[in-house]
Amino acid sequence: MKPPSWRLWPPLVLLCARLELGCVQPECSSPEYGNPECRVIAENDLARLHTAGDVEVRFQEPQVSSTASWSATGLLRELDPRAVHARVATPGAFALSFERTDAATTALYVVLDNVDPAATVMVGATEVSAVPGSTRRELDVTFDDDAPVWIRGSRSCPSRFRVAFTADIQTNPLQFERIVDRLREEHREAQAAGEPLVALVVAGDLAENSREDEFETVAEILARLPFPTAVVPGNHDVYRPLHPLYNRRFGPGNYAFTVCDVHVAMLDTGSGAIARSVQARLPELLDRGDARHLVAVMHHPPYAGVTGAGWSREDLAAQTLAEFALAGVDLVIAGHAHALHDFPHVEVAGTSLHEVVVGTGGAYQGVGVPRYGYLRASFDGDQLRTCFVEVPPPGLDTAASEPLRTLDYCAD
Repeated sequence: MKPPSWRLWPPLVLLCARLELGCVQPECSSPEYGNPECRVIAENDLARLHTAGDVEVRFQEPQVSSTASWSATGLLRELDPRAVHARVATPGAFALSFERTDAATTALYVVLDNVDPAATVMVGATEVSAVPGSTRRELDVTFDDDAPVWIRGSRSCPSRFRVAFTADIQTNPLQFERIVDRLREEHREAQAAGEPLVALVVAGDLAENSREDEFETVAEILARLPFPTAVVPGNHDVYRPLHPLYNRRFGPGNYAFTVCDVHVAMLDTGSGAIARSVQARLPELLDRGDARHLVAVMHHPPYAGVTGAGWSREDLAAQTLAEFALAGVDLVIAGHAHALHDFPHVEVAGTSLHEVVVGTGGAYQGVGVPRYGYLRASFDGDQLRTCFVEVPPPGLDTAASEPLRTLDYCAD
């Protein structure tokens, strides 16, 4: 046998040396948060916390009873060795586990945020009331023995309820404030009508330049709502790759929740792609369980036949649509395009999906009168109806635009 060329030896020697030294790095060991996989790791890290007082705190799936796992369904932050802030990412049911590893710790003060005032929140067998006028709960978790302590929240619902959707705030949080003011009005009206507005879902681009002060401004505006919110990042939310600033303020970008009778899957497409680990979980995230309705939310709209605006790969957008079709998604919500578009019949694999692009949260829409506002989804048993609530910019008292041919403006 002829020996290999000497030119092959240096690479082979280098490869062997690297293998012997164990130089293969795990994913994101040098983090780059423009990589969606790194954000998956970050959102999981931020959903659990070992406090300075030696208490292990973890967000959990609502149905579990073991503390061995955890779930990226919220954001934990230590206020001091005896106090924790927990932002719940999911409207609807949630759970947290607390397990001490130091017997000297007898109590932990917990601030729960983004929890529906109408939800029932239990610490063990004790119910915790809402802080008036907010989506916060404040409580003490006490440890009588080494058994874990659980906080669980759930919301009962009538058969009729509403969910609001918008996206793309970016450079215009002032207009988004106007939208939030209208949502507060609708919340009162819907409550009186026996059809509660239970959540606002924002499909990305909360900021323009991914700055902490931008995220804080939007968080303060969202905190004015008397009901919980669910958010995913857009491309403008992940521009700064050195730190997971979006995740540190709002928590996960890939998660699912069931509120009332609708299951909502939230997907992080901020980098124009879904993380590979999340692609593998799509059937799980899209599993509606006993919920009648299924909604999928992401920033970049996937279109059949052409790359969705901003997607890095057309095949990934197509695969995502195929997963939606297979799961029987009733409504696809996206943003990115600063406009309102309604696609009632997106043909995919022999079935039809309904997709709405609702990039109407405040971002610049180009020349002409902008169309700002939010999509209202009304659920009533097996029925799902959509309409648009326009919130005109300052200086206009009436609707700035005509309704779309396939999407009406809401009558009230």
